[in-house]
Amino acid sequence: MSLIRMFSQAVVVLVCAALAACGGGSSGSNDISDGGGSSSYANRIHMLVAASGELALDENPGGRPVHGTLTLRKLHKDALWYADRPHSESGRLPLSEYLGNGWLQAYEKVNPNATLQFRPQGSTEVSGLYLTLSRPLYDQATDMVSFQVRVLNDTVEGPLSLSMAFSNVSLNVLNNAEDDIEVSSYVQYAAQASLQPGANGRHVLMMTQAGENMFWVDNAPGTYSDSRPMSQFFSQWPHVFADGSPNAALVGTTASGALKVYFLTLDMPEYDADSGVLRYAVSLLGEQHGALESVNQPVLLIDSGTFSRFPFPGKGTAYQAFGAGYDPSTSNTTYLYFGSDIARRQMGSLWGTQSYLSQSCEPSCRNDMKTIKDMGINLIRLYDWDPRNDHSQFLDHAHDLGIKVVVPISNWLPTQGPDTWDKEVPNYFRHGNFGNRDNNDWHPAIAGVIISNELDQEEGGRYYQNAIGLVERFLQEADALKFSKSVPVGVPVTFAKRSEMPSWQAFDQLVNDPRMASYRSRLMLCPQTYNDATYLFVNAEGTGKGWVQQTWERYQLPILFTEIGASRTNNPDSSIVRDQLRGAIEYQNSNPQQLMGAIHFQFDNKVWKQTPGDTDPEGAFGAFRHGDVLKSIPTVRADYDYDIWEANNNFGTLNIDRLEPTVTHGVVVEAYR
Repeated sequence: MSLIRMFSQAVVVLVCAALAACGGGSSGSNDISDGGGSSSYANRIHMLVAASGELALDENPGGRPVHGTLTLRKLHKDALWYADRPHSESGRLPLSEYLGNGWLQAYEKVNPNATLQFRPQGSTEVSGLYLTLSRPLYDQATDMVSFQVRVLNDTVEGPLSLSMAFSNVSLNVLNNAEDDIEVSSYVQYAAQASLQPGANGRHVLMMTQAGENMFWVDNAPGTYSDSRPMSQFFSQWPHVFADGSPNAALVGTTASGALKVYFLTLDMPEYDADSGVLRYAVSLLGEQHGALESVNQPVLLIDSGTFSRFPFPGKGTAYQAFGAGYDPSTSNTTYLYFGSDIARRQMGSLWGTQSYLSQSCEPSCRNDMKTIKDMGINLIRLYDWDPRNDHSQFLDHAHDLGIKVVVPISNWLPTQGPDTWDKEVPNYFRHGNFGNRDNNDWHPAIAGVIISNELDQEEGGRYYQNAIGLVERFLQEADALKFSKSVPVGVPVTFAKRSEMPSWQAFDQLVNDPRMASYRSRLMLCPQTYNDATYLFVNAEGTGKGWVQQTWERYQLPILFTEIGASRTNNPDSSIVRDQLRGAIEYQNSNPQQLMGAIHFQFDNKVWKQTPGDTDPEGAFGAFRHGDVLKSIPTVRADYDYDIWEANNNFGTLNIDRLEPTVTHGVVVEAYR
């Protein structure tokens, strides 16, 4: 059972119950702006409850239906609300006020997002939708409201129907983000919750049998949604809510079956994953909560905070696991290897469970992504990407396994000029590349984008300035298409010491370039290092501070090691690798705003550099070595989607070879698990 479905089941119990003993203060002012004289964004999170409803979606030829009308009937007369921090109010507002002029005051030109939980007609299963709402029409006489909606995500089994009827509805309308800074609202759930007296007039909220995962959705104008392990979230609590303790709504049913809502301010979270017990120190918002009763099937709705698409901690690997016969010097002579694009559909025999070719890969499909998942890895970095290819299967497979991907723009494009960029850059945002299935935002598996690889060094850095210009052009396109701003962009560089510290000269050029003035907050720094953990995290150049700390202090930008590792030629027991990865995880746990993760270099040996005794250092980095060829699949023209004149109809043969763990595999697993 998925997290969102479990969350939905908890909520439906509440909306079936009688609305009684509801917490909160008075209804307050009819002005539902932010309380500070501004109405540019909604400050309050509102909750609507209805007995039944319908969703009617418009046909969308060639794609899933995403636009339509939501109608709710037999509504509770009030919208319950609590304020986003730093305010501390809560209350209720007549629907006629909230859905009338108040809606325009609160949201202005930015339509809010919401989560909708419901039971489809004729079904015992509970489903959920993540929506953008607009144009509410409320008829008090018939007790009905309708919204125009855009469906952002869903938990409905199978494809969305054009017409759906449902009952037991809960609609949670999120407040909008301020000043275009993307934030998310967080949802936690448990079997039972109680409020107990604590010190200094406060209380202790205890939630038992708390879910292992939690759910979050973007506040508008963002559109992202995701689920993560609860244990990851609390390490980031001081960073996510750095500007103040969050407010929340605790919603559950009492022993008598009545709905109970507490509005709270949360502090001092403690989560024991083994026992499933979650505790907070809380202050009650408002004075009309009545007697403090335990509630069953509670859902805790926490106000908005910053977030990252990167997993936490970021435990990565570099992936380009071509088998025997691949060599980058000859790759462009075949259709199969042209562009060295491992994430293309035709490589599914290696990274997935099927070949997507005329000939099957059974029984030798390698499914590297499952192997990666089993190693404790949650982040993949790629090197090459041809936007003519279809990568949707790779990204979907990664998303299904809970693996995030750092997607690349290969070194070829920065060597070209602006005319070529204008032609090529828009292609990266299509579905099958970086775009989602609706072509309106990033694919949910994507965590970040990297432009090129070590162009600060290639040909004396000749094209590094071009790479910076391509960052600008890429982000211009993302903004024109209104893609989320939560995907950072970086330019991987060498760890060469050309100034006070390695990589700083390249970072100075990137960060201080006038073209980056409008995009600085959306950059990540991407060094590629083989230095040991002491240098990186403890003492660099005899300064008494690690390289990461000093780099953060200088640039105030997050760091992602896009390569980190050591060759077995000089490190036969791979202890340097173990300490590097452990050091990165420990540092990130303490400083989540500084370090986004580490990408171990690499998943497998470079097959064209591999030697029996690891005598070539470039062929001795991998967690796996390439063994016997298990199956060879000759490809044919019908396997490809376009002509490649440079390959001269040489289609190529895909070799699936056996991957054999090296000593590096053991230390990577030891560090990551």
